[in-house]
Amino acid sequence: MRTFLIAMALLAAACGNQPNVVVTPSPSATPVAASPTPSPTPAPTPLVSARGSIVVKQPLASSRVRNPLTISGDASVFEANLEWQVTDTAGRVLAKGFTTATAGAPGRGTFTITATYADPPSDAIGFAEVYTRSPRDGQIDEIVRVPLILAGH
Repeated sequence: MRTFLIAMALLAAACGNQPNVVVTPSPSATPVAASPTPSPTPAPTPLVSARGSIVVKQPLASSRVRNPLTISGDASVFEANLEWQVTDTAGRVLAKGFTTATAGAPGRGTFTITATYADPPSDAIGFAEVYTRSPRDGQIDEIVRVPLILAGH
């Protein structure tokens, strides 16, 4: 205790007529739990055919859709010709037709289709398909198949 009093006296003498200085310790850094960073929600992306010639921008995969269904996108296909269909999971064709993009290959044109079909009695899984056929043998050459939920009535 005596050593403490001597140290205090020396400190007071060293300060002389200096104003009292009070030193307060800085607060200790308290760890703060970091709030979890929400993982980014992936932006819905259009579906693209295997070679990239057909892009379906609407509807997006797994969307719940109503009748009439709008299918749109862009394509770079032979003579701008596209076929489309709406099917159910059993492969039954609910609606189908042809459309033409605004430009043919090698250009890239846009297309919009309005597909009208009979509403299922309750929500059902279906597909919107946009494709081209080979001019050589008529087989499906390139396709985009969008899974959907067809809203029931």
